[in-house]
Amino acid sequence: MLNEDDKVRNLQLRQTWIDEEIDDVRQEYSFATKDMAFQSFVTAMLFNVDYEDIQPEEIVDGGFDKQIDVIRVEDDDAKGSAHIHIIQAKNTGGFSSNTLIQMANGLSWIFERPMVEVNTLENNKFRDKISEVRSLRKDYGTSNISVTLYYITVGDGNNLSAEYLQEKRAIQARYKELGFANFEIRELGAFELFEMLNSSQKIDRTVDIDMHLVYDMNRNSIIEYGQGETRALICTVTGSELARIAQSEPRDAIFDLNVRPYYGDRGKVNSEIKDTCTSDNSHRFWFLNNGVTMTCDTYDLNRDPDNPLVKVKNAQIVNGCQTTVTIREAYEQGLLRADVKLLVRIYATDNPRLIDKITLTTNNQNKITDRDLRANDEVQRDIQHMMQEWYSYYYERKNKEFRDLRRNQRSRIIPNTKAAQAYLAIVRRKPSVARGYMARIWSDHYSEIFSNATVEDLLSCFLIYRHCLIRAKWIGNMSVLPQAEIQTAVYGMFHIARVMGYILRNDAWGKKHQEEVKSLVRYLDKIEQERDDILADVYDQAARIVTKIREETITDVPNPALYFKASAVEKAIEKAIKETPIPTR
Repeated sequence: MLNEDDKVRNLQLRQTWIDEEIDDVRQEYSFATKDMAFQSFVTAMLFNVDYEDIQPEEIVDGGFDKQIDVIRVEDDDAKGSAHIHIIQAKNTGGFSSNTLIQMANGLSWIFERPMVEVNTLENNKFRDKISEVRSLRKDYGTSNISVTLYYITVGDGNNLSAEYLQEKRAIQARYKELGFANFEIRELGAFELFEMLNSSQKIDRTVDIDMHLVYDMNRNSIIEYGQGETRALICTVTGSELARIAQSEPRDAIFDLNVRPYYGDRGKVNSEIKDTCTSDNSHRFWFLNNGVTMTCDTYDLNRDPDNPLVKVKNAQIVNGCQTTVTIREAYEQGLLRADVKLLVRIYATDNPRLIDKITLTTNNQNKITDRDLRANDEVQRDIQHMMQEWYSYYYERKNKEFRDLRRNQRSRIIPNTKAAQAYLAIVRRKPSVARGYMARIWSDHYSEIFSNATVEDLLSCFLIYRHCLIRAKWIGNMSVLPQAEIQTAVYGMFHIARVMGYILRNDAWGKKHQEEVKSLVRYLDKIEQERDDILADVYDQAARIVTKIREETITDVPNPALYFKASAVEKAIEKAIKETPIPTR
């Protein structure tokens, strides 16, 4: 057990590490202040995006921001629900109750103040984001809106003052009364940030295990089944045995094929798992939990009643990561009850497609996105391999996949979410859908995108989009420009990218034009490498077209976040492209 002095030194060590990282980020990305670098540092880690991919419309920090720095909206229109993430990031060594009170005032502006008052705010981004949130609440209903408020510093999130906790309880009680699906306040300090920072890529690591079973030769406690090249085993293990297996080195390598990382014990499902395995209800764990699913190359079952075990070669837990890590944590904290038992399913096969299918069909206990479920699709693996092999870009199929790349390599990461959005906007001519309905990409539009796109299409579309993103960040900070121009740059990135794609390729994409698009990739990659702004005239030409459309119809939908989600804008852009003489390149 650490004494208090050890804990202080631990905190200081992690604060020093984070401070050095922030200095590096500030220098590499040319942030004006260390506070701005810290804000981007925590936002990038929290939402698993690169610094350059942080959306400028989400940064509401500035004058009259009411202690709110970032508002990120995850809109799932298919389910009629949304998750609002609200962030205050301070590069300070503690959690101030006064700051929390000010954040509560910011919440009241977001959710409670009359719009007539909101419209008087001088911070345009904050005002527009509030309007977007209110629109979602109106469309979906408060009961379908979840809210997470993050207070992030380099302090100790486990050392909060009594006054702070009192204010926190009051805020949580207030907003739970308003009927949100979920309302949560999360403190992230040096310990949490360090763990996020220290997470790394996990690939090509083999874990072989000997797993001891709960076995009674007089009862049907083990089931085996085989068909063709596949064998299956259903058995029971103790919680402590699963925890031991989860400690196998390299640590966490047994989760490499899992489609999502561990989300911590603060979520509802994981906290319930921990409550059950550490409480008087622990003997019921087998009945209350869905168990764990493993895949492997082969397994060898020993039914010896004195030493029943199964030897598993190349074991991977493809479902049950949340359960396993929660049990491991309880075990390492000395809280796990001895009578915890749970179901384990083991599938032995050398058929990768079947492994993918098992992963897909068994992942339904905790929240999981369609993107997560598609991560191991054959087409996603093919794109990843070819993009890296041919162009030295890292196509990111799942969250945190390339977190261990050196910082100078991270600009080569291509998140499949953004590549798909850009392709949908540029090639499929649906920038409003790409901007406003990202969840549809992995369901309604998945086949439309990935059955047709070449690697070159995806890569060139992403690089065009990223150019628009860089310009949006620059223009977004130029308050002297007309609001229509700023709003178009910040909120209409995919629409500008659509027009740029037309100018550069005249809508000639796909396998038929692969060689020409390869030339465009080399051209755009050269711009990326040399940081040359030779695309400026193409961007300006496209931006003028979209801005003109915005100016002519701004009274129809004043809020830019909602305006650039409308299909009418797509139609107006296509009409303008056809009617305006645009010299294609």
